[in-house]
Amino acid sequence: MPVFCKKSELVFKPTVTADQFGTGLGLIKSDISNNIQRLRDRFLTNPIQFQLLFSIIDEEVSRNDHTHGKSCTKGLLWLKRAMEFMMAIMEKLLDDPNAALSDVVYEKYYATLNKWHGMLASSAFNVAYWFVPSRQTFMNKVAGGDNPQALEQMRQFVNSFSPLLAEVHESLDKRGLDDPTKV
Repeated sequence: MPVFCKKSELVFKPTVTADQFGTGLGLIKSDISNNIQRLRDRFLTNPIQFQLLFSIIDEEVSRNDHTHGKSCTKGLLWLKRAMEFMMAIMEKLLDDPNAALSDVVYEKYYATLNKWHGMLASSAFNVAYWFVPSRQTFMNKVAGGDNPQALEQMRQFVNSFSPLLAEVHESLDKRGLDDPTKV
């Protein structure tokens, strides 16, 4: 369950998991899960102090403990990026009912995550890409096929979740924490 900021409150919200994009994107699923757990663990150390998501980040910054790869700040940044990738895929699938999932994943990877990935991470994606399931398999998992009601719920999810990602992006950017370093 990803952790996101809604009106500056800590919110745990269930989402489509990366494993529904196929076994090849298991690294993304693992990264998302680890980043969520990192934020959740920090929140649980002091739920009153950390009731606002960015209080965790601000506290890390005040201790100058936000720049290493295991910080909650980096975890939130990569969680946001991974979720932007997943949301872009779902949005494209909803907007273009004829698009092949593999084509959409490839296009949206290069539009979202690739700019943050070095040669090793990009190479890993190129291998994982070959294990993306068919559009039909994916849509059956996330929306029960081409069920109009389920597709509308998926669209509502994309429409409601995207502003949360934008809020997280804006908050990181405002604090100068949208790190351009490649991995």
